[in-house]
Amino acid sequence: MTNEIQPFSQKTLSKALERTIAEQARRLAAVDFVLSMDAQPVLDQLAHEALDDAHTLALLTQLRRTFSADVAAELLAQARLRRRASAKFVHAARMFFVAEALEQATAQAPAEHRAAQLDALAPAGNFLDLGCGIGGDMLALAQRRTVIAYEIDPVRARIAQANAAVLGLADRVRVHVADWTAALAAGTLPPAAAAFVDPARRRDGRRAFSLHAMQPSLTEILKLCNRIPLVAVKVMPGVRNDELPADCCVEFVSHEGVCKEAVLWFGRDGAPRRWATVHCADRWCVLADDGVMPPLGELMAGMFLYEPDPAIIRAGALAPLCARLNGHLFAPDIAYIVASTFNPEALAQAFLIEEVHRFSLKLLNQRLAALEVGQVELLKRGFPQEPESLRPRLRLTPGGRSAAVIFTRRGDERLMLIGRRMNAAIS
Repeated sequence: MTNEIQPFSQKTLSKALERTIAEQARRLAAVDFVLSMDAQPVLDQLAHEALDDAHTLALLTQLRRTFSADVAAELLAQARLRRRASAKFVHAARMFFVAEALEQATAQAPAEHRAAQLDALAPAGNFLDLGCGIGGDMLALAQRRTVIAYEIDPVRARIAQANAAVLGLADRVRVHVADWTAALAAGTLPPAAAAFVDPARRRDGRRAFSLHAMQPSLTEILKLCNRIPLVAVKVMPGVRNDELPADCCVEFVSHEGVCKEAVLWFGRDGAPRRWATVHCADRWCVLADDGVMPPLGELMAGMFLYEPDPAIIRAGALAPLCARLNGHLFAPDIAYIVASTFNPEALAQAFLIEEVHRFSLKLLNQRLAALEVGQVELLKRGFPQEPESLRPRLRLTPGGRSAAVIFTRRGDERLMLIGRRMNAAIS
């Protein structure tokens, strides 16, 4: 008797392949029904139902009286995804989604801003959307020019085409279910004035933290840049400086206070090497790194502290923001700007510093009590401990005033700044 693991037989492999193909066919059939006109009344009804987990069994039981198990599950999934997608898309209630693709899709406002840039910069011609997913960027591009899109996943490709039809853009979009890198290698990728590329940044459920770990990799994308005059590549916001190609510039995009993505631009002549694009209320604010080191200065009570938008920090645009605020850093490696006067600024949150102390939990509680603080906002930068871990140990005054405590450091000195918020965001 042997303990060796026996290899799968050809018959076993064939059966496994048949099961996979059958499962894919059932999924595609279910998706096709959900995309059809017959499914829309059901989706409209589900939009008014409680869709939380507690109601799953009852909803599926009801749906299975009319539909197959696969179709019932897909209908319920679409209803839930539409509700979740409303934070990203104005017309989410009429659109279609895939869970992972929705998570990775560009929100409508950043997608439309990027499409406007491509339209303004590119010569005459079509756009390519390479790796279009469920069509978030494709829809924004199609409002400007005709789009030829590529998506390797057949379910996502069908949903992207359906979303274009829902928004009246079907005649401006053509979606190929194919690998665009193979088309490029074969010389069959259509010519275009500009291309948008959205590589997969997850592999086996794990995030990719390198440009070379994306799919397709940076190497493949650089081959595209030899064919298309203007290329924008959506990458992770934490892109490493040492991985940036010498012939590209990078834009860091912030939406709703979060740096959501970076965009590598190829063929954008005259652009700065790095800049931040921040959504401020109903407009976009842009600030570039000017290559100047930000000034250093003192930190004192009575000053105003500014926390720059994350995209400003990622772009290294602290010096021009200091100039706008007439401020400076109090530590070279801490991205807080302080100034003696208050200047409302869309690119930073502002706080009045009332007290500056070395960190001491005992002293902090004494000062919170003396100031009669009942609600406290906790922030940090360069501080080794998570502020929220201290919250249960803080002694607050019921019904007392609001305050902010900012934990930070200057060199090896740990500091706590007590003050109050001046603005959430000034437009």
